[in-house]
Amino acid sequence: MASIMTNAGAAGLSSGGSITWASDTIKARLVVSGTPDKDDTTMTGKTAATGSTDQTLTTKAKNTDTTNDRIVFDADDISWTGLSDTGTATHIAIYKFVTNDAGSTPICYIDITDQALTGATVANYTVPNGSTLGLFYLQQ
Repeated sequence: MASIMTNAGAAGLSSGGSITWASDTIKARLVVSGTPDKDDTTMTGKTAATGSTDQTLTTKAKNTDTTNDRIVFDADDISWTGLSDTGTATHIAIYKFVTNDAGSTPICYIDITDQALTGATVANYTVPNGSTLGLFYLQQ
């Protein structure tokens, strides 16, 4: 799978949209099942690794990269602890959290190298540094 932006996420982050990057609760889920789809409108069916807790993103920033004509969305690195799953994590879902999965809006799915959890207790994702990469970006 390649990383994808959902249509709901792109629309929500656009000017006048329903997602405010700086102040909304934006979370990351280490996903072990549930196929990402650009047309997803809720987080229903995207199963988190057993023992993990969806992580609230910290130090969120939204920057304009005029050199590459894009808006870059950045946050601190993400870590999950207490994992007890023996499955395989295939991607990370970034989403606006609202009450529960049915009310939460997926923004994007980040492709990761399949990570066999095999009872691992910690998983980390290093957000690409620099104002040109960030967690993800929208092309202008």
